[in-house]
This record gives sequence, C-alpha cells and structure tokens, in this order.
Amino acid sequence: MVEPANMNSESLSSILREMAFLGELQEENPFKLRAWANSARILEEDSRDVKDLVASGEIASIAGVGKGTQAIAKEFVETGRVQEHEALRAAFPATIFELLEVPGLGPKKAKALYKELGIGGLSELEYACQENRLTELKGFGAKTQSSILLNIQKLKSNRGKAILPAALIQADDVQEELEALSGVELVEVSGELRRLNEVISALDFVVAGAPETEAGLLEAGFVGLDDGSYRRVRADSLTVTVWLVEVEEFGSKLLETTGPAKYVESLGPIPNAAREMEVYQELNIRFLPPECRDVGACAEDLLVEGDIKGVFHLHTNWSDGRHTLEEMVIAAKEQGLEYIGLSDHSQTAFYANGLTNERVAQQKAEVARVQEKYPEVRIFHGIESDILADGSLDFPDEVLKEFDFVIASVHGQMKMNREDMTRRLVKVLEHPATTWLGHWTGRLLLGREGFDFDHEEVLRAAAANGKGIELNANPYRLDMDWREAGAVAAKNISIGIFPDAHSTGGLADVKYGVWMARKAGLSKGQIVNTKTRGEMEAWLQQRKFR
Repeated sequence: MVEPANMNSESLSSILREMAFLGELQEENPFKLRAWANSARILEEDSRDVKDLVASGEIASIAGVGKGTQAIAKEFVETGRVQEHEALRAAFPATIFELLEVPGLGPKKAKALYKELGIGGLSELEYACQENRLTELKGFGAKTQSSILLNIQKLKSNRGKAILPAALIQADDVQEELEALSGVELVEVSGELRRLNEVISALDFVVAGAPETEAGLLEAGFVGLDDGSYRRVRADSLTVTVWLVEVEEFGSKLLETTGPAKYVESLGPIPNAAREMEVYQELNIRFLPPECRDVGACAEDLLVEGDIKGVFHLHTNWSDGRHTLEEMVIAAKEQGLEYIGLSDHSQTAFYANGLTNERVAQQKAEVARVQEKYPEVRIFHGIESDILADGSLDFPDEVLKEFDFVIASVHGQMKMNREDMTRRLVKVLEHPATTWLGHWTGRLLLGREGFDFDHEEVLRAAAANGKGIELNANPYRLDMDWREAGAVAAKNISIGIFPDAHSTGGLADVKYGVWMARKAGLSKGQIVNTKTRGEMEAWLQQRKFR
C-alpha cells in the first residue's frame, strides 16, 4: 500500500474537486460531477482520516458518499493515485487550474473561457482581457473583464516573477519607501530591472545612507545577509535586495550590482567611485548603457524612443480593439507620430470579430474618411492575417492586393511539429502579400512557450524574399526575443517595433520594444519604423504584393 505524506481526506477532496472541474470541461455526466463535488465537500468537513474510513468500512455509511466515490477512495488509499483523475488531467493543459485561482471565476465560467476562446491558463486569460475578447462572451462583459484583469494582476504579483511593467510599478513603491528612510542620500535601482530584462525575478537597489539607515531597513522587514546586503521576502511581491553603502562607493556598487556578472568580471577590478560614470572614466573605457550590458556592446547610433516615427499593428473596434480608428489617430497625433498602420484581425479570427471580405471594403471607406479629417497622420490600411495550417493567408489575393501592408501571424494550431511549423512559416514568407511576420514565436511571457520551428531556415526565407519580422512590443510578448534580434538584423532583415495595440493607451507600449532593441544593441537604421512618412510610403510601395 502506498502511503504518501499527504494521504488524507483533504487531499482526496482536492482530487475529487479537480475531477468535478475537469469533468465539467469534458461534459461528463452531470450527476457524476455533482457526486464528486458533494463528496469532496463532505469528506473535507469530516475530521476522520480517509485511510481509517476505508479500512473500517465506515466510508460506506457516510451520507452523500456513494459507491463510485467509495471506490475512488479505496483506490487512493491503496495506490496513492486515482487513474480516472490522472486521465482527466492528461486531457487538459497543466495550467487549466489557474483559472480557478481567479476570484469570481467558477467552473462554469472557466468552462466557457476554455470552450469558446481556448483559454487554458492565467497568462492566456490576461492577454485575452487585454485584447477585449471577454466583452462579447455570454455571462461576462466589460465590467467582468476589468475585474478579472485586476484579479489576475494581483495573483501574478504573488508568483515570484513579474513582467517588466508590473516590476516597474513595484520598484517605484520600494524606491519611495527607501527614500523615506532616515539618513538616505541616494537610491537607485540596479540588477535585472536596471538592465530592463523582459521578466524580473527580483528587485535590487543601491542605497547611500547614514548609520541609522540600517535600523530603518531592519524595521521595514529587511534581514541582513553575510554579503553585506539586506533582503526582504514577501509572498505578495518580488524579493527586494538592498546594498547599503557610503556615498563614495555608490557608483562602484551600482555598476557591480547592475550586472550581469560576466560583463562586470570583464572590466577587471572596479575602482571606488561616487558616480558610475567615474568608474568608466577611471578604467578608460566607453560607457555602456545598462540595458546593453547583457550583450556587452551597442551601436554608435543606438536606437532611442524618439527615433520611432510611426507604428503598425493596431487594432480598433472593427475587430477586438477598444477604440475607434479616429480615436487611435488622435492618440497617435498627440504622441507626435507621423503615421500608423491599421491592422485589425482577419476573418479566421472569428473570436476577435475578424474582418470578412465585405467588412474590409467598409473599413477602407472609413480609413478614407478619417484620413481626410486628419491629413497630418498618414493611415496605412493593412490587416493582421492569420497564417493557416498550410502556410497560406486567409484572404484571396484580390483582397490582399488592396492592403498597404500585411502582418502575417500565427494565432492557432501552435502545437504543430517543428518541421510542419517551419514549412508553414517559410511558405507565408514566400507569399507576395506578406510584409512582416507578426509575433515571431507566439510566446506569452510567464505563460506560454513559443512554438517550435527552425529559426535559421525561417530567417533565410525572410531574407531571400525581402520580408520583415515584427518585434512585438506588447509587454506580455516582447517577441522576438532581444537575444535573437541582433542576429536577425545582421541578415539585413527589416525589423519593425510594433505595439500590437488594442487601445489608445497601447500605443505607448512601443517603448518596451525600443528597450528590447536597445538590449540587443540595435541602431536606428536597423528598425524600419524610424523612417519618415515619405520614406515609409515609398518603402511599402516597393514591397506591396511583392
């Protein structure tokens, strides 16, 4: 008999609840599901150990626990597992239970999300909320979507890692707290966040303070460590490490703790200095921005946010965006952009209210109307076209020819094998309508791994056919990965930093893409949307249905 440490009524109740939930998703017999759910509640409330109940036979006398559940309990006690439970779990993604962690999401709502939208985990749910996909789903709506998104953000902050914007918010709060401590003169973030990593696992700060600052740190919940740092670990936020130094050492410690270790070691002994720039001057080497230090180099004309002249990959309320085309144009104008590229979803993306052939023509008329009203912002009329399983696009050529550009993206069938996915992507890059390949690997940070394909072969196809690749700036994606961007640029493939915006506020996400390009050390000239309006018009015309 297997006797795991957690073999008790509570653990059996958890198994039964999971079976009831997964059975609901699989549309099992509702009477069986109710029996499992009721038995889970009854056994959890019973103070007796399940082993004793089975051994004595008393489980048969518990009202509400039928023969089916009794057999499950017997199997659990004898083997430590329940085969039917394991079979149900194998049929769904391991992340499916994350949906039940969200306050307000019960089994029925989770079932709707999984069945109707294919959402099988927390990050997919969060991204769907960002794209407004829950608003039209029966039983949900805009208010529910907002509530779910807020609850997801709270949950994700408890998991020890955070995407970049969430980490920045936490860091601002910690910095304000540290600056308020007695004796503090200087505070600056270092570590992963200063290097603008796409995912942050901990927050690091360098603090120049007086002797009484240490007492303030201890009172705030920090614990002194052997390496001289102070650390605070909380379940509801990122771990925070503070390096407390004198002002004369501040610059040196800032450089050391910014990292990464390989870069710092390459510099040799670090002289003491109050400012980081003084360290570089003392070592007689060129200053390297923190975000470039993972690569260890950067272009002379390193890209800056102000170099971006316009953006593509914008969604409006024609598909799953929140705002109208006119509202997006006004927001772009306020941000000083010279052009935008409208790219609502195509017809295969029915879940996102994708455009049919007829609606494309209707949208084109609206583009002309809004363009006339706002001539200062050039509107390029494009589409984000789904890449079908065979590598084709989901509009006929006569429709595709009407667009100024096409972003070709994978939105479904992401679990194809490596060879088939590679063929799929190569074929779409050979299509004359394709301008850019959208969200390069389909990853969702902290949620979904990218699909598997031969990156080199696909890059060769992009280069050979004169196609571009998007660096998707949505902070949930940041895809392509900055670690690969340098190699892409070296092949003279056009990289576009696009926000994948589903609202006016989403336009600002382009900065995250710029930060990733800077991490890769890329120059202004290696990013296509640094072109002026006139230059972009000519560039697109040369590639239209190429």
